Amino acid sequence: MASGEDDYMKRMVDALRSGARMLSEQCPVCKSPLFEINGQLWCLKCNKRVIKVRGDEEVGEALTTYTLSQTHEILASKVEEVTLQLSRAVDAEEIRKLAETLSILLKTLEQCVRLKEKLTG
Repeated sequence: MASGEDDYMKRMVDALRSGARMLSEQCPVCKSPLFEINGQLWCLKCNKRVIKVRGDEEVGEALTTYTLSQTHEILASKVEEVTLQLSRAVDAEEIRKLAETLSILLKTLEQCVRLKEKLTG
């Protein structure tokens, strides 16, 4: 068995042991069985989340929700990075630039959270 297949089998075994359910539905990309993990559909071969949609309108909604979630994760990560840089900074100009960057990131993150809440809640 190739290393990729070994990884796939290990992910399947780990998922099943942790309570995931193997479904009869297939991944639209690789045709492997989908798994339900914590209420979400996953293709363990592609190692990606799968979102089912019924029509074109749902495609837009699903993409928007997914994009906002990805944006939220990226922004949160950048806030951590800038905060760490800020804690190490000693030069006043560098501190000012990092503080401005942090402020912009936090405002954008807040907007992202509001949009996610508006769409999901």
